[in-house]
Amino acid sequence: MTSHTRPRWAPVVSLVLSVAGLAVSAYLTVAHFSADALLCAEGEILDCGTVTTSEQSVFLGIPVAILGLAFFAFLTLVCLPVAWRDRRLRWVRLGAVGVGVLFVVYLVAAEFVLIGKICPWCTVVHVITLALAGVLVTAAMREE
Repeated sequence: MTSHTRPRWAPVVSLVLSVAGLAVSAYLTVAHFSADALLCAEGEILDCGTVTTSEQSVFLGIPVAILGLAFFAFLTLVCLPVAWRDRRLRWVRLGAVGVGVLFVVYLVAAEFVLIGKICPWCTVVHVITLALAGVLVTAAMREE
């Protein structure tokens, strides 16, 4: 019987992705409150301004950018090397990123179907979330 161990790269990669997501979410939070801070061309398809000021840019009264900031701040904490030593946090990481993936599905659908525009910065956050999910699921599947 082969023993399974978590890939050695998983803690480092998950932390780098979490910090990257935190940085982009911080930028989007600033941009949410100050349209002048938004660096994105407005056009027929790519249009950050329309997406970040749409009805869907707020969820339960909270700007989605702030939810992203909180999400990545939390994941940064639970992806620190010391946090990876506590096996119980594996389920916390998986649960959190699972919620993140579901929210990404909602936000992408909102962009395509409801808003009809795409925000490249938001897309970066979506890709980071999906990559982070891949890393965390891979690590969890390989752990004993």
